[in-house]
Amino acid sequence: MNVELLKDLIKDDRGNYYAAVHKEGNDLTLVNAMLERSYEDLLEFNEEFKQKYAEYEHQFIGKIIMDKVRHDVVFASKEDGHGRMHDLGKVMSEYRVTFIDMIEFYRNPRTGRL
Repeated sequence: MNVELLKDLIKDDRGNYYAAVHKEGNDLTLVNAMLERSYEDLLEFNEEFKQKYAEYEHQFIGKIIMDKVRHDVVFASKEDGHGRMHDLGKVMSEYRVTFIDMIEFYRNPRTGRL
């Protein structure tokens, strides 16, 4: 099994999704996918933002991110989609898995890019 960083999703038996943010040898670091996806776009509340996210007016900011995760889940669930879906139990049988606590997510490699 080859888990691709920031692309594949890992699902646990409770319906939580994770993204792999670091892999070195047999060590794999995972974080909650919604949290990881929240670092994809820098949101600036200007006219461009208002146009790009017009459909989300008067909605919670988390809906934008959840829609991204939902999109990724749909495509990872298809054989010809972007990324793949892995079962957490199977991933843990092949990798030494570490989870990043959500409050310590500043270690995510995406935080440095702008």
